[in-house]
Order: sequence, then C-alpha cells, then structure tokens
Amino acid sequence: MKYTSNGPFAPGYNKMVSAVEHPEMMGMEFGVVKMAAGDVMHFDYAQEVVYDLLSGKVTFAWNGSSETVERRDCFHEGAILLHVPQNTKVTITAETETEVAVARTENKRPFAAKLMRPEDCLCANEERGAGQMNECSTRMVRTFFDRSNCPETNFFIGEVVHFPGKWSSYPPHQHVEPELYYYKFLPENGYGLAEYGDDAYKVRHNDLTGMPCNVTHSQAAAPGYAEYYLWCIRLQDDKNIVTTVVPEYEWVTHADAKFFPEI
Repeated sequence: MKYTSNGPFAPGYNKMVSAVEHPEMMGMEFGVVKMAAGDVMHFDYAQEVVYDLLSGKVTFAWNGSSETVERRDCFHEGAILLHVPQNTKVTITAETETEVAVARTENKRPFAAKLMRPEDCLCANEERGAGQMNECSTRMVRTFFDRSNCPETNFFIGEVVHFPGKWSSYPPHQHVEPELYYYKFLPENGYGLAEYGDDAYKVRHNDLTGMPCNVTHSQAAAPGYAEYYLWCIRLQDDKNIVTTVVPEYEWVTHADAKFFPEI
C-alpha cells in the first residue's frame, strides 16, 4: 500500500500511519515532525518510540538528560536517533529548521532510553551489494538496532541510501512481519519504483509504502536520483524475523552468476 503525503508537511506532527486506520501494519504507527527554529514539542506515548533526526539541529530532553545534536541531511551523514520505551516524556527543541521521523509501536517491556549516533548503531554505514549483480544493487545500509543489540525491542529498523539507477532490497523478499518505507530523493523531484507483490508504485519525496504480512517487495531508483528510505519492521512479540527470498530470483546473488551479455 502507498501512503502519499498531502503536499508539504505542516508545522508539528504529520500523521502518516496509525494503528486504527491501518491495522494491516500490526499496530505500527508513523509520522514526521516538522519544526522551525525555536519550536518546542512535547511527546509522551504509551509505546516504544524511535525519534529519527532526518535533518536539522535539535535538543532532545528525556528522563533528566539533554543533548543537542545536528544532522545536515540523511543522505550524507549517519543516523542520529532517540530510542525510548513506553511512557517516556520527550521534549524536542528545534535550534534550526528540523524534520524528525517518529516510529512507534506497543511494547510493554522495559529498557533504557538511549540517544544513538552512528557509532552506537548495529551497522553504522555498510556498503552492500558490491561485487554482485554487476553492481546493480550497491547501496549503503545503516541498521539502528534489532534484538541482537536491544533484546527488548519490537522494532527492526534502519536506513538505506540507494544509489541512482540501482536496485535495493533485491532479490524480492518477504516476511511475516509488516514493514514501512519512508522515502526522500536527492534532488527532491526524483522518483523510484516500489515493488509490491505483482504490482509496483511510483514513489516520490516524502511518500511512504507499507508491506503487510508476506507481501514481496524490492526497490528501484530512477537514474540521476539518489533515494533514501527509512525502514521499520514491527517484529512479532515472541519470534525473530525470518526473511524469505523469492526462489526463482535468488540465483542472481551467486558469486558465479553470469549475466547478459555473457549468458
């Protein structure tokens, strides 16, 4: 499913996915906070929450702690995020014009709130796909965390910086757990194609796609345009994720795979 943003974001919290309106997302919720310099916003959700700084300079305050962080943009600089358990009061003060993505889901397990920089992430900035598929799927992957470095979480979450004209999340794959992709493009008038089962959506800057249970998905970006997406998977409460690649396309990842014109 494609959830298209309705024009430029308004100041404040811009809801894109909610548990009530989108039950296929297994209770996962998502929105984008838009703030001007000097704006202050307060949050207190009865959910596990990830506040991912997309761009700007902000001061995060939580549980008596306070830190000021800055990220020029989500293409060139690594992730900065605040990850908190349910019922954690968070204040965001914008020092400059700012965008923050907010992903949340039900999780009653306690864990320590943490401000994460690239060095704190499970995978800070890993090049994937190099040397495979004639470089058709080379991209940068930043994995924030999963249950290997945060056993209490209900999220598997991170970012992909997708090179122009290439593919990512390929070969097509699926999992029982629902997943969201939130997109940005550089330049902003770019676009990509989001595979969704046997269909595909044209996705643009600030669009969102949602893949419910067992829907195959992969991504392509138009030549000339870098694509970014924040991916959020809502894990099952009692099981770890199992990803299944579509078998007929798996051969392309083999080290000895031969492609046209060699075939």
